[in-house]
Amino acid sequence: MIADNPTWTTAERYRRARLLAGMEQAELATALGVARATVSAWETGRTEPSMSNFVRIARLTGQPLDWFAAGVNDESPAEAGLSDVVRLEGLEPPTF
Repeated sequence: MIADNPTWTTAERYRRARLLAGMEQAELATALGVARATVSAWETGRTEPSMSNFVRIARLTGQPLDWFAAGVNDESPAEAGLSDVVRLEGLEPPTF
């Protein structure tokens, strides 16, 4: 599990979560259907993933959304045996 560290940037959290999951940038890119350069741009802070990719990154790496968003980590779903569960607390569904 990744420890709480709100001082890390969101870009650093993307990179650390990917590495903890044992994935290369190319593997994550393939799983998300984006170019490897896109993952690199997220991890260096040049761009941000879409909301759908944000959620998919959390699922693929086994880290909770609240950790990516704010550096807060109650318990990693992977460690709790809930690897298929993504925490959506605090996120509102889009309205059109």
